[in-house]
Amino acid sequence: MKNTTATPQHDSTTSLRIGVAGAGAIGCTLAATLAHAGETVHLLARGATLQAVQNRGIQLARAEDTIHAPVHAAADGRELGEQDVLFLCTKAHDLAQILPAIKPMVGPHTCIVPLINGVPWWYFQGVPGRLAGRAIESVDPEGALLRAIPSEQVIGAVVFIAAERSAPGAVVSRNPMLLILGELDHTETPRLQRIAAMLNAAGLPARISPRIRDPLWTKIIANLVSNPLSVLSGATLEALFSDPCLLPIVRKQLNEAMALSAAYGARMEFDPAAIIEQAAGMGPIRTSMLQDATLGHPLELAAIGDAVLELARLQEIPMPVTQDILALVHYRDKTARAAQPPHGADK
Repeated sequence: MKNTTATPQHDSTTSLRIGVAGAGAIGCTLAATLAHAGETVHLLARGATLQAVQNRGIQLARAEDTIHAPVHAAADGRELGEQDVLFLCTKAHDLAQILPAIKPMVGPHTCIVPLINGVPWWYFQGVPGRLAGRAIESVDPEGALLRAIPSEQVIGAVVFIAAERSAPGAVVSRNPMLLILGELDHTETPRLQRIAAMLNAAGLPARISPRIRDPLWTKIIANLVSNPLSVLSGATLEALFSDPCLLPIVRKQLNEAMALSAAYGARMEFDPAAIIEQAAGMGPIRTSMLQDATLGHPLELAAIGDAVLELARLQEIPMPVTQDILALVHYRDKTARAAQPPHGADK
């Protein structure tokens, strides 16, 4: 495997000021890929990760090589300044906490692209219907995110990146990546096209969806049926979607989640069999929630699980298997935290 630090030639006439808030596995993968392609990247980080990135840049082990990418990193958005595009790559439950830090990075024309797991706070924004404008209480109690982040500046995104931190500022991501982008109101805009073009030029495949909530449901379902069960079982994606002990449980959850997605009018690209086949083909990858559980970090149960049950209650769709699995994971998480003080963590 080759090791490279050189960056390709970059056309400065088309450059964007790119901010990445959150230096976990996804944030570092995105920042390193863009910086290696010659984009100017400003990374909001903290703790050991901030120090490592400031000293050595980001190390990203990919399928074909390992790159070392320098980025501008700081703990406060005031040091990074206003951005043209700001990718939010924190855990969903950390979004409210980073609002003060990212405020100086957001101007009136900044495009905000949340790359987060689970049901996003913006789900009911930009489209008509009886639930239009509603906050998702599980992920945005009392609508704090809705008030702080202008919905007209948000671009919906669905991220398919399998990555794992190996050390502060070092990430392994060897599977194919994909970002799907879409306006919340399902229009197609020049800003959307420009961001997608920038990502594709950097070697990070991106496509535009005219109905962003359709691929979003694919990711919501994939997260729902893999993350919580992985914490209970300790299983990798390959095992979850192929082991004869676990696969029947996964199938039951898939059926519940597919019924819910249909109630919200989602047009799914994949049927349950295709989802199972693709997930099993990911190999011995640990889910992000299993990684967090192993490290004693907070779990994204609100966005990945609780918010789905909230959507189910709004449509009166029963999800008994999912409800039981989430109850077990909540109990496990509660007892683990009672036995051991929480760790500080870089996101």
